[in-house]
Amino acid sequence: MFFLERGIATGLAILSLDFLAWRLLRSVDRRVHFFIRVVLFLVLSYVLWTSGMVPFHAAPWSDAPAKHLLAQILELLWWLQAAQVSTEIAGGVFLPPHLHRARLFQDVLRALVFLGAFVAAIGYVLDLPIKGLLATSGVLAIIIGLAVQSTLSDVFSGVVLNATQPFRLGDTVAIGDIQGEVIESNWRATTLLNGQGNFVVVPNSLAAKASIVNQSLPPRMHGLEVSLRISPAFRPAMVISSLNDAVISTAGVLDSPSAVVSATAVRRKHVEYTILVYVASSAEKSKTRNEIIDQAYRHLKIHGIGLSLVGREAAHLSPKERLLRDIEMFHTLNDEQFSQLAGALVSQHFLAGQLIYQVDVHCPDEQRALYIVASGVAALKSPRGDHNIELRRLSPGDSIGRAGILTGVSSPITLRAVTRVSIFLLHKEALTPILQQNPEVAKSMLESLMAYEAKAAELLNEVPVNTATRGDLFHRLLSGMRRLHGISH
Repeated sequence: MFFLERGIATGLAILSLDFLAWRLLRSVDRRVHFFIRVVLFLVLSYVLWTSGMVPFHAAPWSDAPAKHLLAQILELLWWLQAAQVSTEIAGGVFLPPHLHRARLFQDVLRALVFLGAFVAAIGYVLDLPIKGLLATSGVLAIIIGLAVQSTLSDVFSGVVLNATQPFRLGDTVAIGDIQGEVIESNWRATTLLNGQGNFVVVPNSLAAKASIVNQSLPPRMHGLEVSLRISPAFRPAMVISSLNDAVISTAGVLDSPSAVVSATAVRRKHVEYTILVYVASSAEKSKTRNEIIDQAYRHLKIHGIGLSLVGREAAHLSPKERLLRDIEMFHTLNDEQFSQLAGALVSQHFLAGQLIYQVDVHCPDEQRALYIVASGVAALKSPRGDHNIELRRLSPGDSIGRAGILTGVSSPITLRAVTRVSIFLLHKEALTPILQQNPEVAKSMLESLMAYEAKAAELLNEVPVNTATRGDLFHRLLSGMRRLHGISH
């Protein structure tokens, strides 16, 4: 057994500690882990230099093969350690912060640093001619390049994608027909998380050739298209006007850029219309799309566009009666009572910006009325401090004043026209005879009102549902209804 020099033994001990730190301290903070490895590298450098084993020169003790081999191993491992420390420092200094999570640039940087360290170690430690090595490696690289041509295509395409940055980690993109959130972009492929919760791996060579749509840029502005097909029997100008009202009624649509409604195709059996709007985030697209379709249905229906009434019994109904039958509070009424209320409706028209309805807690009973939107869009507002805030927008079929006309209870609200609006007005005097003659109908209407108000309590507090239990509230409102309409029992 040959005698080991103290420097060699110390160097091997330091490398053993570095290996243990690499394997056992992965769970600690990255900065602490890096600091420990840097300290061990500096200590190893000091030991090698003071022992005569300088990595920039050929290993000493050429006359003692065993010691010479150990010295070469230590110097080669020093170059490996130097490459590891250098990549960490270079990554923190030269790579921009947004590229720290991009594995491609980190892998390319590491490859360049380790390649440089390998060439230096061959030239300095082993004292081999670098020119011949480079020439041989060049031929070898050509052979390997032809063998892994598709992989190299992915690599270079990844370099281009990461350099031009059509997307970043976390962006929602569409690469060709594939859509999802960018989870990872490495040297070979880009990984997306699609809407079904699956990982989709797109090779960089395919991504570089495909059309890429970054749905996260520009921020807080995401386009949304909704297409509808309407019978050509209806005038396009009326359809477009109704669809514009539907867009105005939809919450979450950005005012700028403005929404665009256009007729995009004319066919023998239909005309295709496209609604283009913008929302603040891609997460709102599904909800906004559903609301636009619902609002379009309502605004088109009120004009009888592309829709037919279902059932023989509905064929003879007037627009007034159809609106009344859509109000849940009146569902227990019979045909005669609906006709009676429809005959009492008063039609009113308002221009954009005009005040339609305003009430406060102390509204006189004779001013109690139900306002039903027949066409157009109206904004419902409530005072908050020294200004009004918009609670929601009312579309055809929506109504306001239910609690007031039925129980005499209301909270301060204002209804103002956003577009040209038609209103059907039902005064409380028209409802009183029905309630007086049918006490059970009155109770059913009150139950329906409470269910409706429970759903809309966060927006419209006409009934203070949080001030009493449901039973107490019902009896209190029932007392208010009896007082308002003169019901004895």
